[in-house]
Amino acid sequence: MAPQDQELIIKAKAGDKQAFTELFNRYRKKILSYLYRCTGDYQLAEDVTIDTFLNAYTSLARYKEMGQFSSWLYRIATNRVREELRKRGRHKETPFESPAADEPDGLSMEELIADESSRPDYEARKNELAEFIEKTLLKLDKKYKEALVLCDVEGMGLMEASRVLKCNPITVGTRLRRARKIFYDLLKKYGY
Repeated sequence: MAPQDQELIIKAKAGDKQAFTELFNRYRKKILSYLYRCTGDYQLAEDVTIDTFLNAYTSLARYKEMGQFSSWLYRIATNRVREELRKRGRHKETPFESPAADEPDGLSMEELIADESSRPDYEARKNELAEFIEKTLLKLDKKYKEALVLCDVEGMGLMEASRVLKCNPITVGTRLRRARKIFYDLLKKYGY
């Protein structure tokens, strides 16, 4: 845990609302971004972000300073968005099937996107690719989407993502490889 986080958490646990506000300001955009990528609905992501921080504030006394504060927040956000999607009946995803064999190891989203900045059609192609990635991400099975967003977009390692998702790091790695394979195959199929 970052030393600044630890100091702010101690103060917030003692009732210092300004300390919690600083934690909120530090992590709000990251949590909002994660939730938006999971739902594709900005308003829902905003609502669940606020709910996440309200829950964190009311549960702060129970927070154990063994892991990273950010992992704890992502775990709350993941639980809240799952609950909200179940309530709204929007958890029906259309998973893509991908074979487990021949999965490219070590590919990240950045590696899947070639640098074409010198070409005149770069901006249009970049925007088209970004839209394609967002649409594809929304169609991924929840377990693949969460692993991909946490690791490749939010930059978490497998251990930290496994704590957020409450599963084995090997499971997160497998889900991540499969999600990357799905993206790789789709990008290749559509000429990216």
